[in-house]
Amino acid sequence: MIANRESHYDYVIVGGGLQAGLLALAFNCHQPSAKVLLIEKSERLCGNHTWSFHATDVPAAARGWLASVSSKKWRAYAVKFPGFEKRINLGYESFSSAALAEAINAVEKSGNLEIITGKTVRELTPTSIETDCGFSVEAKVVLDCRGAEKISNQQVGFQKFYGMEVELADRDWPDPLPTIMDATVEQTDGFRFFYVLPLTRRRVLIEDTFFSNSPTHDHQSSATDIEKYLFDRDLQNWTVRREESGCLPMPFGSSLKPNGEFPLRGGFRGGWFHAATGYSFPLASRFADSVASASASDISAVITSLAKQNQFQTNFSRFLNRLLFQLVTPEKRFLIFQRFYRSLNEQTIRRFYSHEFTKFDAARLLIGSPPQGLTPIKFFKSFKEKPCPALQS
Repeated sequence: MIANRESHYDYVIVGGGLQAGLLALAFNCHQPSAKVLLIEKSERLCGNHTWSFHATDVPAAARGWLASVSSKKWRAYAVKFPGFEKRINLGYESFSSAALAEAINAVEKSGNLEIITGKTVRELTPTSIETDCGFSVEAKVVLDCRGAEKISNQQVGFQKFYGMEVELADRDWPDPLPTIMDATVEQTDGFRFFYVLPLTRRRVLIEDTFFSNSPTHDHQSSATDIEKYLFDRDLQNWTVRREESGCLPMPFGSSLKPNGEFPLRGGFRGGWFHAATGYSFPLASRFADSVASASASDISAVITSLAKQNQFQTNFSRFLNRLLFQLVTPEKRFLIFQRFYRSLNEQTIRRFYSHEFTKFDAARLLIGSPPQGLTPIKFFKSFKEKPCPALQS
C-alpha cells in the first residue's frame, strides 16, 4: 500500500478479484502513466481460487500483459462419461489466485498502481467512491468489479464445487493431462463431475462439481468422495495442501445483461462471464483489454459496443441454462454434456468456450435427438416466472 495517497485518480477499480486484477494489469500495459487505485474489502487480493481457460480464449492484444501471471499449461485435456471418453486437442491453462495477486503486487511496486485492502466501499458514483470509514476519492472513471452480493434460486441454476489440492507422497498422478469433466462418478444433485488438474507430477487439484438447482453443498461429503477417488486409483499416501470451494450462479433469467450504463460494471456484476459454463476468464480478459485500451471518455461506449458483440452468445447461453435446469431431470443432465463432446468437433467446442460461437454453432447444439428425462411443462412455465431481481447489489 502506498503511503502518500492521491485524492484524484484516473481510474478507481472497486473489487480485488479476477476482473479487477486483469484490469490493473491491462492499465499498466496500455496506460502506464495513468493513476490507478484498486480498493478491496478483504485483507488480501484475489481470494482462494483457481482460474482456468482454453489457450485460444486469450485475446491477441492481451497476451503481452497476461504473460506476467504464472500459469500451468497443457497441450490437451480429457472428458469422461459412462462408456465414453475423449481427448480434446485444445491447449488448456490455469493459474492460481496467488499467482494473479503476485502479478498485481508487482505492478504496485513499480509505482503504477495503488492498492487499498480492508476497506468496504459504501457509496459509488461514476466518478467517486466513499468507504464505510469515510475515506473518499474522485476519479475520471470508477469501475465496479465487485461480485454479486445476493443470490436467489429464481431463474438461476448453480455450479457449486469443493476441491482439495493434494500432494502425493510416493506415486505420481497417473494422467499428465487435465480431466475437466469426469462424469463417471455417481450422478447426484444434478449433473455431477470431478474436475482434475495435475499441477505437477505429485500435486493435483480435484474438485467435486455439481450443476444443481440448489446452492447448498455438503463439503464434508465431497471431501469423503475425493478421498475415495484417490483410493480407487491406489493413491493412499497424500497430504491436503489447500482447499477451495465456490458457488457460481448460472442464470437463465433476464438479469445481469452486460451494458455500458453507469455505474460501469465489470466481472460478474456486469455480466462478463459465460453463463452456460461458469468460465469467466474469456470475457473478463476481453473486457479488461478493451477498457484499458480506451480513453476515459470513451470507456462507456467501448463497453456498450463489446456487450453488443456478445449479446447473441449471452442470450443463447442463458437459454441453454433454461433448458438444462428447467427441461431436463437432474439425473439425466450428464447426457447433455456427453452429447456435446461426442457430436461436436474441436473447433466448435473452442468457439463455444471462448464465447465466440456462431448462430450455426448454436443450431448445431440444438439439432439432434432430444435429451432423456424431459419435463417440458416445467420448462414452458419457467418463461412465465418473474425476472430474477437477484445477483445484484
